[in-house]
Amino acid sequence: MKKIGIIVITIAIAAVFSSCLNKKAERGLDRSVGGTSEILLVTQNDEQWEGRLGNAVREFFEEEQYGLPQPEKNFKVVHINADALNDMFKKHRNLIIAEIVPDLTNPIIESQNDWQSSPQYAIKIKAKDTDDWIKVFDNQKDALKKIFDKNERARFMDFFRPMINSQIVETLKSTYGFSMTVPEGYYVATNKDHFTWLRREETDKSFGLIIYQLPYKSTNDLSEEKLIKVCDSVTKKYIPGPADGSYMTLDKEFVKPVFTVIPDFPAGYAVEMRGLWKTEGDFMAGPYVSYTIINPEANKITTVEGYIYYPNKSKRDLLRQVETIIWSLKF
Repeated sequence: MKKIGIIVITIAIAAVFSSCLNKKAERGLDRSVGGTSEILLVTQNDEQWEGRLGNAVREFFEEEQYGLPQPEKNFKVVHINADALNDMFKKHRNLIIAEIVPDLTNPIIESQNDWQSSPQYAIKIKAKDTDDWIKVFDNQKDALKKIFDKNERARFMDFFRPMINSQIVETLKSTYGFSMTVPEGYYVATNKDHFTWLRREETDKSFGLIIYQLPYKSTNDLSEEKLIKVCDSVTKKYIPGPADGSYMTLDKEFVKPVFTVIPDFPAGYAVEMRGLWKTEGDFMAGPYVSYTIINPEANKITTVEGYIYYPNKSKRDLLRQVETIIWSLKF
C-alpha cells in the first residue's frame, strides 16, 4: 500500500484512535471497482478468513440493515488471499487488508483515501495475533462503516451528476433555498404550500422524495415524537394511496422508526429516521429514510424523505440511491 502515514499504537490508545488520513483524489485515478455495498477483505490465508478474524469482519458488516421488509445485509464481505491482490483488486472501493505478524510489538494501522482508485478507502491492520487484530478492528469498525457508506454514496453520485434534472433543481432552490442533485427520471408530482413530492415511476418499482419545510420553533421540533407526528400529518394530506381514502403513513408496529443524529450531514446538523412506510387502507409498503435539518439563517426546519416501493424484491441498493440524493442537499 502506498503509505501516507503509519501509526503505531498500543491497545489502550487504540480505543480513541481515528484511522482516516485525508487525501484528495488525484486526477486520472481509475474508477473504483466492486459490487454495490461490497467490502473486500484481504487475508494472508484461508484459515484467517474462515476463522475468528474473518468472522469478526463478517459479523459486523453483514448485520441485517434495519428498516427493510426482507432481510438484507448492510454490506457483503468478499475475500481473497494476499497473493491474489493484483492491480485490479487494489482498485476495490472498500478495502481491508489483514496481516498477522508474530514478532510485532504493537499494532500498526495504515490507511488512505483514493489509494489506487476513486472513490476508495483502503486500510491495513497489522497485529501480532488474531486477538490483537480483532481488538483494533473493533475500535475502528464504526468509523469504517461510515467511510464505506460515504464511498457507496459517492459511487452513485458519480452516475447521477451527469444526468441532473436542472428544472427540478431550480424548483427546489427557489422554493426551499437549497440545492440537491436530483437525476433525470424524477418528476414533480406535487409542489404547493412548501410541500414537494418528486416521483420516479418504473414498470415494477417506484421511487419518491417527499420534501416539506416548516418554521423552526424549538429543539422539540427534532424530538422523535414530533418528527413522526409531522410526517404522518403531511403524508396523510398529500400522499394518497390507490384505494379511496387510503394514504401513506409510517409503520410503528412491525418496524418501528429508529433515529440517529448526523452531526456531519452536508447541510448541517440533521436527524435521520429509518423504518417502513405503509398505506393506510391498502396493502402497499416499503422502506424509507428521512433527514430533518435546521436552517438557522432562515429559521426553518426542512425534512426530506426518500422511499421505495418494490414488492418482494431486494431494496437495499435502491434505498441507497435515494439516500445519496438526499445527502447532496446543501443550503
